[in-house]
Amino acid sequence: MSGWSLEAAITMERRHILEGEMRVFRQEALIRKLTLKGHVDLAIRATEFLGRLREFVAVAKERLLTLEQRRVGPPDRN
Repeated sequence: MSGWSLEAAITMERRHILEGEMRVFRQEALIRKLTLKGHVDLAIRATEFLGRLREFVAVAKERLLTLEQRRVGPPDRN
């Protein structure tokens, strides 16, 4: 995160999540279209890529959670 403020990093991560979720949605639509048109091999490859997109979104959500926790600080231990 060098050179980035915490708030800027949080904003960027939220944008990455939104963009990633939009890509997942489009990829799911593409897979349905390929399947309906009988392009099974392409649908399988597209589904594998969809898995990678979902992983990207999951990692981005984890990073966002970590950043947001840094903003709030560590939990009280009292």
